[in-house]
Amino acid sequence: MANQSVESEFSRTLLRLRKKVGKSAYQIAQFSGINEAYLSRLEHGEKTHPSRNVVLAISMALVSGNETISLADIDQLLLSADLAPLQWRNRLDLS
Repeated sequence: MANQSVESEFSRTLLRLRKKVGKSAYQIAQFSGINEAYLSRLEHGEKTHPSRNVVLAISMALVSGNETISLADIDQLLLSADLAPLQWRNRLDLS
């Protein structure tokens, strides 16, 4: 039986952000230490529910040497994987 791709919010967000920063899946895999085949499966929806550590490693690879991606983009990636967003200092109400 062949694997069927099921696009998920995470796979769409990951692919969009990778294209936004202009990096190949190979580059993301090399920087993050994540297997390129696993990354491809995530992008195509064949694998779902990556761990927070995996999403953060991918995020670091996306951000590395790139100014076109923001912390809000990383939050979108985390949220699309049903994970809690980053905690930013300026989000805290210290009053």
